[in-house]
Amino acid sequence: MRHRSWFLALLVAPSISLAPTTGCGGQNASGGVGAVDSGSSSGDTGQTGMPDSGPPPDREVTELASLGSGVYTLQVDATAVYALLIAETAGASTQVMKIPLAGGTPVTLATDPEYSEALAVYGGTAYWVDTSGPPDDASTTDGLVMSVSTGGGTPAALARDQGAPVTVAADATGVYWGDASQCPQVQAQPPCTAVGGIVTLPAGGSTPVVLATGQQAPEAIALDATNVYWGTSDGRVMSIPKSGGTATQLAYYEANIQYLVVAGSNVYWTTGTGDVMQTPVAGGSTTAVVVGFEQITSIAADATNLYWAQYDEQDYQTPGSASVQRMSLAGGAPTTVWTGSDVPEALQVDATSVYFATDSGNVFRVTPK
Repeated sequence: MRHRSWFLALLVAPSISLAPTTGCGGQNASGGVGAVDSGSSSGDTGQTGMPDSGPPPDREVTELASLGSGVYTLQVDATAVYALLIAETAGASTQVMKIPLAGGTPVTLATDPEYSEALAVYGGTAYWVDTSGPPDDASTTDGLVMSVSTGGGTPAALARDQGAPVTVAADATGVYWGDASQCPQVQAQPPCTAVGGIVTLPAGGSTPVVLATGQQAPEAIALDATNVYWGTSDGRVMSIPKSGGTATQLAYYEANIQYLVVAGSNVYWTTGTGDVMQTPVAGGSTTAVVVGFEQITSIAADATNLYWAQYDEQDYQTPGSASVQRMSLAGGAPTTVWTGSDVPEALQVDATSVYFATDSGNVFRVTPK
């Protein structure tokens, strides 16, 4: 379930659990920690892409935190997991949370009076976007890109008056975000074509640079060494050099592109339904690499594997109806990393582990990945 700020209903204030708990893969708890599948394939997936049913391995599942409220997105660095949390506390609708990998008390790095759903962490700084602004609130600024040190401190606005930023990414070259501004319903001629786009604040710079305009609600974004990639609500997978130039359409699918990652020479993307598609970053034919799942809620990748979170929309409270899956980038059968009944909403990986947050606000680590 992807939440949007303009669809949010009244939410419950979070109750944060301080002590992490651990368990092995075969222990199925009501909170969603469940059995996991074999890392080796023992069944033929055929054309469905569904995982095999091999014996569970000895993976350790650790609950790092129970945040008590929905988590939009996760990021991870060498010491912590960072979560963007729905918060109905006084004066805050969003919290940027830091959860130590070694265990301990989650720390609130920042609160924001507006709803945000995009978070990036790089080089000791957490970045998020404030999507609302007038007329949805009483603020005087329309669209903010915010930052705070991962070590704590005072949040700062990196960019103001950015329209409707809904997604963000960061690396050594700068911070990048997607502006989902729309044309007004009533508009004068000529037609509105310059709204919505991809913007960057280059590292060390103070002035945002517009890389692309005329993009329909770019809600997914990813980076590699040379390019920015994004997906639009009208089904286009796009790229542009970080240094600027001409935007290139890599794929078209006639559906909202919700999740997107880049690994090796391909960009992997999904509309949130049960398929994950693959398109070469240099352009070329799009192929389906994952088919037959119910609802995919997040994807991630490392140098060798693709990971995704999914659940059965019709039976999501049944044990085993939700899972985190893994498949080699070289192809082959998917295998199950985790399964349970609490819908996984956000997903990240590092060198050793898979991290995910569930719909009820639990944050888990699975090792090895």
